[in-house]
Amino acid sequence: MKKVLIIYSSEGNLKEIAEGIAEGARKNAYQVDLISTREQGKVVSFFPYDVVLVGSPAYGVIKGKIAPDIPPFLSQCKRTAGKEAIAFVSPKGMATDKALKVLMAELEKLGCFVNNFTALKSRQSAVAFGEQL
Repeated sequence: MKKVLIIYSSEGNLKEIAEGIAEGARKNAYQVDLISTREQGKVVSFFPYDVVLVGSPAYGVIKGKIAPDIPPFLSQCKRTAGKEAIAFVSPKGMATDKALKVLMAELEKLGCFVNNFTALKSRQSAVAFGEQL
């Protein structure tokens, strides 16, 4: 059974998006764990998971930024090197692509291999994405 970890920012509508991805993944009999960045201080190991997804709202107009709670949360995570990762954001116009790049860079700093990324606007699109994992 494939194990999936979904880490999502406590800001924006990311909880709904993360739950949609989880719903889609569970349709394929994947075991899914959801963790909000509100759980700061919780030690999370990427080791037991086949893939780790990290989500943030996209902020900014053109520059594109991720939620400020993502980098400190990720810095506390353990056994991240070599782990398959996927970045996702809730889109915001022209800032979406840049926010995805920033989020992918955060994952790559941890030694993760980012093999997919996406912008998800609704729970419905998130469920469809989760089914594709």
